[in-house]
Amino acid sequence: MSADLILRGEYRKPATLQPLAEGEIQGVYFAISPDMPYTQLLDKIMGWFEGRSEVVIVDYGTSDKVGLGYIMIEWLGYEVDDLFIAILRDEDLIEDYTVYTREE
Repeated sequence: MSADLILRGEYRKPATLQPLAEGEIQGVYFAISPDMPYTQLLDKIMGWFEGRSEVVIVDYGTSDKVGLGYIMIEWLGYEVDDLFIAILRDEDLIEDYTVYTREE
């Protein structure tokens, strides 16, 4: 997939959100290719999740060792959207990602 998918594509809210156990939060951390400034993707993601109070952008910046851009997003009380994970998995500009679950 090309950068055009992420930059021009639409992200649609899933029809159903999968709830987690009470007090759990699930999030995703992903590293972005040096070929794309993370700020460009961050702006797009902020637009995708505008109005979704259960989705919070936790942190973003560049990694210390290699200088890759990264973004951390959490879903409060819900699993990370399957479609979002599929985008991260298939998009060439995403170097790596991990999904985690933690307690509030």
